Amino acid sequence: MHNKRSLLLYNFYQGLSDRFANMDRLLRHALPVLAEYLSADRVLFFDWKEEKSIISLRTMCQKGKCYDLQEDIFVDRYSPEVIKLLQDGYMMSPSLDYPAVYVLVQWRSPQGSFEALASGQRARSAYGVIRVERFKENKPFTQNEIESLIALCRELSSKINMTEIDHYNTSQLQRAQALNDLAKVFATSIRLSDSLIEILKSIQKSFYFDRTSLYLVDPKTNQLQEAYSADLSGEVKQIDINEALSKNFTLNCDGTTNICPAVRSSDIILTLPLTLQGKNLGWMVFDNMLSRMPIATEDIMSLKQFSAQIALAIDNARLFEKVQELSNYDELTKLALRRFFNENLAQEIYRSKRFNLTLSLIIMDIDYFKTINDTYGHLLGDEALKAVSGVISGSLRQTDLPCRYGGDEIVIMLPRTTGEEAKNIAKRLSEKVASIELNPKYTGGADIKLSISQGISVFPYDTDDQNDLIKRADEALYYVKQHGRGFWALYGDIKEGKMK
Repeated sequence: MHNKRSLLLYNFYQGLSDRFANMDRLLRHALPVLAEYLSADRVLFFDWKEEKSIISLRTMCQKGKCYDLQEDIFVDRYSPEVIKLLQDGYMMSPSLDYPAVYVLVQWRSPQGSFEALASGQRARSAYGVIRVERFKENKPFTQNEIESLIALCRELSSKINMTEIDHYNTSQLQRAQALNDLAKVFATSIRLSDSLIEILKSIQKSFYFDRTSLYLVDPKTNQLQEAYSADLSGEVKQIDINEALSKNFTLNCDGTTNICPAVRSSDIILTLPLTLQGKNLGWMVFDNMLSRMPIATEDIMSLKQFSAQIALAIDNARLFEKVQELSNYDELTKLALRRFFNENLAQEIYRSKRFNLTLSLIIMDIDYFKTINDTYGHLLGDEALKAVSGVISGSLRQTDLPCRYGGDEIVIMLPRTTGEEAKNIAKRLSEKVASIELNPKYTGGADIKLSISQGISVFPYDTDDQNDLIKRADEALYYVKQHGRGFWALYGDIKEGKMK
């Protein structure tokens, strides 16, 4: 019998000689083999969380097929049955009406608590229980079969131990790669929205949370500014601010300051603040609410370690956007600069060509602007230019782009706008500019009324070339100046002799 058992163990060992990615795959391979050797009808594997007095049904194999299950069962760690199982390593089922044997499986888990990791202890004892069943009452397990089962489970324990260590090392390597990927994001100054998306994608790609969410606050007001989340697919979506605010209070964040605790973690939720030099930038939430899988201690420590770098990446992206804004917009008028405008106009013309859309252009200047400067000084000239620019910015759609093209000349790009619609916009702008009241301290008490002259061209009716489009609008503006100023003209109307 000893030789037979040795051969059985050898064959079982050989069947487990492959490298398994994780413990679940090992169990799916080993348990059906074990059932076949013992002529068992069903084999079940339970995780035993001894410190919580809970065993969790994890895997069930029957007729060569295995199923992942999740069922927690309370056990009294001081009951005679549990004490016997711990002492003898096995026991017969005391409650089932068919033959069943419980066998203790023990291995060294490389994952541990914060304290264990801090002290350098990378392993702790972990337990599982295998239950082997025969559904017929007249087929009880013999003592030899029980001893063979215990020997097989010892062999399985050894293989679980190696698989868990291998899986741990692989996970550590993946974490290192994940943090390396994140470091690339940290080192790159890109747009804020792009930074947030890349951070979420990189975390999801490497850590496999059910969901990773990022909440950003305005560092000046501490109010929630924007929020994003990514799921297992890696797809990043923007979260509605109201929805994000409603979730905020469930995360133990202060509803007034939007500041979260330093680290708040449960088995399946982790909240990390994003702070930099005492400045609150927001927070991140990692959760496994769907899978209910506990978040690994090593993942918590890695993410906590890199939360400062994530905050730095966000701060860098904000700074980059601020620099970009300063380089793209005129300081006095807050309108786009010529280079930035030309780049956007080229893109919009390309889009209009591709989708057969209309685009209009308005070029304007302030009537008698040089006289204002010469008579009242450049302070009033600047004040007039700022006032007109403010009227324009406040009167356009988000898709429109006004630009300080040079001196007092302003050009406006109007995507998806016809010539007639552009004339209506020009009329509205003219009326609003006429109602501007300049500060008397710059005018010396004089009542100065402002007016603007405007020329309009339309793509593709006047031309399909960017430079010619600007030229046609300029020619229409010249016509207005030659015929009394203070009104607007469409290049097409001038060409067709419709202007009176």
